[in-house]
Amino acid sequence: KEDLVSPITEKRTNPGSKIVITGIVKEVPIHLRSGAKSTSFELLMEANTSHAIEEDFYQVLIAEDEEKEIKRLAADPNVYDILIRSLAHSIHGYEDIKEAMLLQLFGGVHKRRTDGVVSRGDIHILLVGDPGSGKSQLLKRISQLAPKGRYVSGKGVSGAGLTAAVVRDEFLGGWSLEAGALVLANNGVCCIDEMDKMSNEDRAAMHEALEQQSVSISKANIQATLLARTTVLAAANPKFGRFDPFGIIAEQIDLPPTLINRFDLIFPIKDLPEPKKDEQIATHILTLHQNPDIGEAEIPTNLLKKYVSYARQHSHPVLSDEAIEEIREFYVKMRGQGGDEKGLRSVPISARQLEALIRMSEASAKIRLSPKVTRRDSERAIKLLMSCLEQVGYDRETGKIDIDRISTGMGASQRSKIFGVKEIIQNLETAHGKMIPIDDVIKAAQEKGISENETTEIIDRLKRQGDVYEPRRGFISRI
Repeated sequence: KEDLVSPITEKRTNPGSKIVITGIVKEVPIHLRSGAKSTSFELLMEANTSHAIEEDFYQVLIAEDEEKEIKRLAADPNVYDILIRSLAHSIHGYEDIKEAMLLQLFGGVHKRRTDGVVSRGDIHILLVGDPGSGKSQLLKRISQLAPKGRYVSGKGVSGAGLTAAVVRDEFLGGWSLEAGALVLANNGVCCIDEMDKMSNEDRAAMHEALEQQSVSISKANIQATLLARTTVLAAANPKFGRFDPFGIIAEQIDLPPTLINRFDLIFPIKDLPEPKKDEQIATHILTLHQNPDIGEAEIPTNLLKKYVSYARQHSHPVLSDEAIEEIREFYVKMRGQGGDEKGLRSVPISARQLEALIRMSEASAKIRLSPKVTRRDSERAIKLLMSCLEQVGYDRETGKIDIDRISTGMGASQRSKIFGVKEIIQNLETAHGKMIPIDDVIKAAQEKGISENETTEIIDRLKRQGDVYEPRRGFISRI
């Protein structure tokens, strides 16, 4: 009934699971190619029982007195503030980021529909910040709080190390699977630091794990799909090491749009000199160095870990009509704000952000161990999403939020200019023939309100994409 291949024993048989085996150790002779037996032996264990030693959120045992303490905390009206202060009390500030990380730990509700479609409940967060802003400290702390936390860093990560690798088994002589960090942290949290230092091939390996929550392997003679219901918290540095305070933030994030799009929340962390804030940070750090034990967290780490586990095990909140109405109103209002940008409407928010709002609202209700998601939970989720969008998705030219800045790396205003230049090239081709002078293109673009620098930049982009080429200096032709 409960043999080694049943879903119940998954945590004992999945590649990468840490298990304790009770059995009898035997020596097995090695047969040489000549047919003779070797003088060395292989060790073999005939197992009687096996049990997993690594627990995820759903396997942590909670004592009766701890359960009472958790319920007492959940009933406290200031429970959010207490948990935020206890999450990373040694790091000063970053209240919004800490609140988002708290919601990430609790997570949304994992849903499987009758048609087999699965909606993930995990909230993925990306921190992009200046060096020395405390990103790595936050990641380390979260990996300690999660029962199955894994911390990996930039250059020391490969695609196979994140997902899964196929290695030759010396004993059996065939191939076997070795699980990577995302699979090992199934039902836990995987913290990936220095994400911008990873190669593009290695980052591409994460796409399936982030959205489909599985890792498919088809190598050698092994075809397998491994579970990776993992919450990802990633950190990266901006394109040139530090944010340009006058530049557009979205253009300074050096990660492919397809990957950025899979994160529910993106927080830019700027390290700008502010006398009052700098004084507070300096006082906080110096006090910690003077008395390392000062300012102990209000909730001990062990109890916080048990609180998160208890909420994940027992709380499965359902959206109330008020919460649905609040999210719907916000979504429709935001979609309607996408002004007409010379024939192109900017998209302030997409269905991906709508799902992120639902997940965060559910996580907010889980903190209170509430069976229903209230309007207050929806407002908390909307506040966090807006603080991200205003920083990352803001288009200065239109003065509106444009999600395409994050998801495609190009805003609606920029796209409309590219279409404008393409149209000019097409019209000039009928007048001049195949060879179109670049000066004429620039002159026509200026009449449409596109500056010379922007036109030159667009022509260079079109050349790189293979839409136009330069047959002679100062002339372009369409392909």
